[in-house]
Amino acid sequence: MSTKPSQPQAPLQLDLNEQIECAQTLASRFYTDPSILETEKARIFRRTWQLVGTLNHACGEVNGVNRTIADTESFFTADVAGEPIVVVRDKEGTLRAFSNVCRHRAGPIALGSGCKNVLRCAYHGWTYTLDGRLIGTPDVEGVEFFDRSTMGMVPLRIETWEQFIFVNFDHASEPLSAYLGEIPEQARGFLFTGLQFAERRDYIIRCNWKVYVDNYLEGYHIPIAHPGLMREIDYSQYRTDTFRYHSQQFAPIRAMKQGDAGERFYAPGCGAQEALYFWIFPNLMLNVYPDNVSTNLIVPLSQDKTLTIFEWFFHDISSQQVHERMKKAVAFSDEVQREDIGLCESVQRGLQSSLYDRGRYSVRRENGVHHFHMLLAEFLEKS
Repeated sequence: MSTKPSQPQAPLQLDLNEQIECAQTLASRFYTDPSILETEKARIFRRTWQLVGTLNHACGEVNGVNRTIADTESFFTADVAGEPIVVVRDKEGTLRAFSNVCRHRAGPIALGSGCKNVLRCAYHGWTYTLDGRLIGTPDVEGVEFFDRSTMGMVPLRIETWEQFIFVNFDHASEPLSAYLGEIPEQARGFLFTGLQFAERRDYIIRCNWKVYVDNYLEGYHIPIAHPGLMREIDYSQYRTDTFRYHSQQFAPIRAMKQGDAGERFYAPGCGAQEALYFWIFPNLMLNVYPDNVSTNLIVPLSQDKTLTIFEWFFHDISSQQVHERMKKAVAFSDEVQREDIGLCESVQRGLQSSLYDRGRYSVRRENGVHHFHMLLAEFLEKS
């Protein structure tokens, strides 16, 4: 299939030392230069696995029955770092992903979500089957050398883990399992089956996307910036383990002390005894708590503006008891998030200072940040 090739992006040199003891942090220009973000979109976001939804994604109602993408002849649309996509379940039950750009004049093939057996472009009405074939082309008589079979929707790679759906623009990329690595085994103590979507919150932060990821990947700032979180975890045992394309922050739930029950969110003995914080390169956080899972998807909007999408998943969300836990979990997460927003926006201002360029890593506390930066170098420095 003939498609427009991506615009070439020149390799970038990040000048990072593989040994954290000797390394300096990223130069400030990597957080402030808009041209670098365009290179990151081409070399990182379109070459890695991006979370776009879940198998429970609502697609509308048919004959009074709510449908999801798990049902045949359903679809939903999404965006990956500025690239519009559509995810479909065809009539044979196959889950597929395509570019949501019509091959005619770049109109949207699909809008929102729904249940249909064909997709009809909202601009000029070109029509595609859910397996990607172009079948309807109004008023194209007289066009020479026109072959519908070469003008179908552009397919993308799609894979799932548990109920999470990922796409990848790069057909040469390693499979999703390579990016997840040990996560399925590390999270085996949590029951993913039956998880239900509970709530979504979007935050727009005035910082580069990497500032936010850097902040997530270290607990170094917790004693200073997050008093509520500090009450919950045993900071002396907090550690970060790094793997090929992901890292895990291990934060044991702190033992209950006499008199602090009213201040605690997670009481020891109520399930899994740790909070597991997974990060998957480049921009996905998966937080596994004793009674819920949340995802944080980090979306660059500009070199100094980032959208963070938080979604929470619980079991049995119709239960009043679970509903109360949901409210507390979202409120607790929101408290930590707002503390982080202030930090990240201050850091972005500092990165623009003429008196700052690079810093150093804490060997004990910032190995996750260094690991992230080395992956950035791997993707940005190769041609």
